[in-house]
Amino acid sequence: MAGYIHVMMLPWSAFGHLIPFFNLSVALAKAGVRVSFVSTPRNIKRLPKVPPNIENLIDLLTFPLPILDKELLPEGCEATMDVPSEKIEYLKTAYDLLRNPVKQFISDQRPDWIFIDFISYWVAEIAQELKIPLLVYRVFSACQLAFMGHPESLVGDGHKRRRPSPESLTSPPEWGDFPSPVAYRSLEAIIKDFMNRMLLVSEILKGFINVFRHVKVLLYVAALNTKENTLIYVRR
Repeated sequence: MAGYIHVMMLPWSAFGHLIPFFNLSVALAKAGVRVSFVSTPRNIKRLPKVPPNIENLIDLLTFPLPILDKELLPEGCEATMDVPSEKIEYLKTAYDLLRNPVKQFISDQRPDWIFIDFISYWVAEIAQELKIPLLVYRVFSACQLAFMGHPESLVGDGHKRRRPSPESLTSPPEWGDFPSPVAYRSLEAIIKDFMNRMLLVSEILKGFINVFRHVKVLLYVAALNTKENTLIYVRR
């Protein structure tokens, strides 16, 4: 379709992510943007119907989910709703194996923009290699991202410096340049710190750590948007 802006959507395989990405696709198509929406066959079948007046602008593309050992990820489990919480890391492992077919699609189609979640950090690397602008659409609240802070504050020495203890979570973040009451209460901060440590150990054992996915994506992103359509920043 010559003359149309073409964007690619690649949401994480959870319906709390798929549906917002689908709704965004519909909104963009109504504005005359051509959308290639990529997910696995079973997830595509469970999406709402595309409105008839924009069917020609939204392509729902199925990429088979790579198969793992059935003990790790049973056949037909393509979304988080299909698996117990302890197997979600294996769903991420299978999802990461979509890297090569997705790269081939991007290389062939050369979309003008790519929209992703924080999970698919490897698309950020592909976008940088092929020099295609990347937009991260976060289905979480903008205030949550603001409280989390800049990527450098989430890992390594930056995290130790900015969030050195549970007590550091009980006051608004220092990087906010506006008054805010957002902070954890003491007990909440202790529980949050404990849960983060347990989650970190679990993710290290099972696969690529979520916070590292988030940071890696933001290193390459051209723009970051949230579910409230709050544009956090645009890299020029």
